[in-house]
Amino acid sequence: MIIAATTLALPASLQAAELRLVEYHQRNLAYIIVPRTDKKLPALVLFHDWAGLTEEAILQAAKIAEEGYAVFLPDLFGGKVPQSKEEAQPLVEAILETDHQHELMANVHSGLQVLESVEEVEPVDVSISGLGIGEQVASYISKSDMKPALPMLAHA
Repeated sequence: MIIAATTLALPASLQAAELRLVEYHQRNLAYIIVPRTDKKLPALVLFHDWAGLTEEAILQAAKIAEEGYAVFLPDLFGGKVPQSKEEAQPLVEAILETDHQHELMANVHSGLQVLESVEEVEPVDVSISGLGIGEQVASYISKSDMKPALPMLAHA
């Protein structure tokens, strides 16, 4: 469910993009950044770095969107914004624990369903990647025993 959509103010070197705040899987929040275009776009699920879902993460996602992607940027930390890598490490470890594997995959599946509903997205062309620590999450998902359940994802 899209909660809000706004035009993201980007540096002059980037074109305007639409920033959509969405609520999905168990009331988690994510952003979808979509460049203004009239063609179908490949999508990228992008996991943020240790700092959480910050303005910097959104700006980095917008730069990727500028390259022609619809970027889905979920909040892995449930609204928590760690102040250091040390403070973030337990949050990342909790996500990657075996006991939480099903929850992580359910979260990703829910995000994919949101992406499928985005008009500008070509739903069969979805990649997964991360920034910093987020790359660990992307790699974990791509190597997971549950990966066959994610036929749309390709690790970027």
